[in-house]
Amino acid sequence: MDRSSGPNSHRTPEPPRLCVIEGEAALRLQVGGAQVMRRQLDHLMAMTEQPNVDVQIIPDRAGAHAGLAGSFVLFDFPNASFSPVVCVEHRTGTLYMETPEETEEYTLIFDSLRSIALSPGDSLNLIAKARQEM
Repeated sequence: MDRSSGPNSHRTPEPPRLCVIEGEAALRLQVGGAQVMRRQLDHLMAMTEQPNVDVQIIPDRAGAHAGLAGSFVLFDFPNASFSPVVCVEHRTGTLYMETPEETEEYTLIFDSLRSIALSPGDSLNLIAKARQEM
């Protein structure tokens, strides 16, 4: 009898998928000094080894892009009963947007940023290069 399926099975849920898109400048802007930055870049490189994490860097040479308007988090859920949510933090609070028009706009922005960002492998190489330059 296979106990891995059926109503009483105890499957470990899949971990959430994390897709990070960051500008190259964030790799080089020293906050806390070179030692702190090296540790942060080390951690970022370690995170890229996780199977559920994608890190992509938008190179400076990409020029102006939709991400320059500010950062946001787009939550998308595998269960269709939950609608996407966009979270934008600003100086005085946090804004959560849930209407289809809002979330579709941010989904387009995310897709646009992902298309101009380096591949995860090339991004890892750029992070390692920035780490060496610290």
